[in-house]
Amino acid sequence: MSRSNGTWVASAIAIVCFLTGIAVTAHVGLLVRNELVAQHKRGIATELSEARARLETEISRTVAHGLALRAFVAELKDKRFVAADYRNISTELINENPSIRSVGLAPGNILRAVFPLEPNKAALGLDYRSNASQWPAVEKAMLSRETVIAGPIDLVQGGRALLIRIPVYPAQFSGQPLADRTYWGVASLVLDEESLMASAGIQPVIKDISLSVLDKGEDGAGSGFLFGDKTLADLDHVALPLLLPGGLNWELLGYPAGGWSSTGKQVWITQFVGSLISLVFGVMAFLLISEIYKVRSMALHDPLTGLANRRLLEERMYQLASMCERSGVGFEIFYVDLDAFKPVNDSYGHSVGDQLLIEIGDRLQGQTRQSDTVARVGGDEFIVLTPGNMRSPEKDTFVNRMLERVTRVFEFSGASIDVKASIGSASFPKDASTVADLLRVADRRMYAQKAKSKQSAMDVPENGVPQAG
Repeated sequence: MSRSNGTWVASAIAIVCFLTGIAVTAHVGLLVRNELVAQHKRGIATELSEARARLETEISRTVAHGLALRAFVAELKDKRFVAADYRNISTELINENPSIRSVGLAPGNILRAVFPLEPNKAALGLDYRSNASQWPAVEKAMLSRETVIAGPIDLVQGGRALLIRIPVYPAQFSGQPLADRTYWGVASLVLDEESLMASAGIQPVIKDISLSVLDKGEDGAGSGFLFGDKTLADLDHVALPLLLPGGLNWELLGYPAGGWSSTGKQVWITQFVGSLISLVFGVMAFLLISEIYKVRSMALHDPLTGLANRRLLEERMYQLASMCERSGVGFEIFYVDLDAFKPVNDSYGHSVGDQLLIEIGDRLQGQTRQSDTVARVGGDEFIVLTPGNMRSPEKDTFVNRMLERVTRVFEFSGASIDVKASIGSASFPKDASTVADLLRVADRRMYAQKAKSKQSAMDVPENGVPQAG
């Protein structure tokens, strides 16, 4: 394989190594970016955890106030129900917890006391069993004997509120099991949503983090937006479940105001180092492959002329001989030897002689095809290998054309040198059945031609000028 081909192969492998390195660098860069985003998400999750804890605490505190009210009602279980008996504790609860908008008591599921009275007076006497919107939560609390939180709902008075339904089951004696107790009624706390969020320190944006609260519903499918930025559900948000009493299934969402951070010093360092390593590997691959082809070329080519050497010539001859056994198509070789080359070295120096050999190689290549092989097999000996057999007239024409081209005057550094050459040819398999025999036949015919040329030269008077090639 030629050096130019070797350069192309080395270049192709170097490019593949470089592009592979770039691809690996891009993948590693993506991993680094993903890790930066993951770190950013962990930081957001930490901030959300603090906000979640405050909201859970605030709702749990409000439910605890409702339980205190239930305990007070249970103490008065044997008295006739009088609304005024509950005014003080209800007022105290509202004053202590600004998120509580109103307090209602419904013995037998009929609303008989509400605090404060004036804005809610019209609700007195409401039978929950006849109210389709409020009865499901009251019934659930009554049957489950547990606190139930419904909503938030839009209030007639304005705003949105959560309804905390606390069933009251007073004990008839100390230690009475809850399952054996008689239902008294329900205590209700109306919890203002906006005040609840403010008391818990929940805002639409906290520390450049957009927040949103979603109600996932009992089935977890999501029943609606509660608070904050509605668009967060469609983004790559961080979500934390809220552990709330009363059967609430809420989720706290967070997303950085400027989006996830995926750039930083680590990314640039990774890309720079990865690109540099890819370039180094590409260059090393090019140099290594080039050196391999260079060594191979030196082993198979003449270092002076760049032509094939005897080893490469014989390899190709053996290949053609093997092909001939299958196809029946042989090949031709032409043994070219310069006449009186030594006087050129003696008279003009070896540098001129070397330039003459290079020129002869170029002249022979100029007369051959791409598929032919021109080899330098000795000091001033060349062999031309042509695949396929030639007829005698065709072969004679080819030999004459080579002789005419090779024996043109060579001019170099002011010197003008007449070039003479002898050519002997042989055909495979006509003249020999082996490569070695074919080379001997061509060599013998070349020397016969050389002897004939010398005999002709003896008939010409010498002029003292060296005849060389």
